[in-house]
Amino acid sequence: MQNRYVGDIGDYVKLAILRRLASGKRLGVAWWLFPDESHNNDGGHREYLDRPDEWRHFDPSLFEALLKIHKEHKRDVRALEPLLPNAVFARNRIPCEVRPFARRPDERKSWLQVIKDKFKNRDLVFLDPDNGIASERLTLTQRRAGKSVFVCDMKELKRSEQAMVVYHHQSMRKGGHKAELRYLAGQLEEAGFRVSGALRAKPWSPRAFFILDGDEELCRRACEIEQIWKDMILWYSGANLLEEI
Repeated sequence: MQNRYVGDIGDYVKLAILRRLASGKRLGVAWWLFPDESHNNDGGHREYLDRPDEWRHFDPSLFEALLKIHKEHKRDVRALEPLLPNAVFARNRIPCEVRPFARRPDERKSWLQVIKDKFKNRDLVFLDPDNGIASERLTLTQRRAGKSVFVCDMKELKRSEQAMVVYHHQSMRKGGHKAELRYLAGQLEEAGFRVSGALRAKPWSPRAFFILDGDEELCRRACEIEQIWKDMILWYSGANLLEEI
C-alpha cells in the first residue's frame, strides 16, 4: 500500500470485501506501507466516484465515506481506518531503504515481529502489499521487495488460531490469471497454509484476495461477496484452485 492510493477503486473493492469478511471478527490490518512513488500514475483510478449510479450500491456507506475522503484530498491510510470499525492497524513503513542492503532481511524480520505481536488477539489478519505475493526473481535485499509479501513473511506472521487474507495484484505471468492463481495456491499449500479460496476482483486492474486457513463462515461470506458484485468479483474455492495443479 502507498498513501497516494487512498480512495482509488482498489480501496473501494478491498474495503468492501474486508467489511463483509470481518463482520463480528477481530480484524488486524497490516497496510504494508511503502514510500509514495511519483514515476507513474498508478492508483489514480477514482473516476468511479463520479459514477454513483454504477458503483454506490455495492456498499453505499463506504462509497460515501470514500467520496468525502476524496473531496477533502486526504491521502493517508489513517483516513481509511474508521471504515473498518474495531480493527487494529499496523501502519509502520516497511524497512526497504535500510543501508547496507544486507541488513534489510533482519530489519524486515523485526518489523514483522512487531506486527505479529500487535495482532496476537486477532482472529483475522489482512496483509496489503503493493504488488502482492513476491515473484521468484525478487530478493529480500532489494528495495522493491517492500512492495511484496514473501511466503516466508506469511510464515513468520502465521498463528494457528488466525485466518489470513492476502492481497495480490495479478501479473503478466505466463498462462494467464487463472493459472497464476493456481500456481500461487500451490505454493501456499506447500508452505503449510490451507488455501480456503481466492476472491478475484476485475474492476480496472485484476487483483486477488487469498483466504488462508479460513473457516466455513469466511467462505460463505466470500460467496455472498460474489453474489453482490456479480461478475466484478468472482470466488474460487480452494478445491477449484487446486484441482488442476
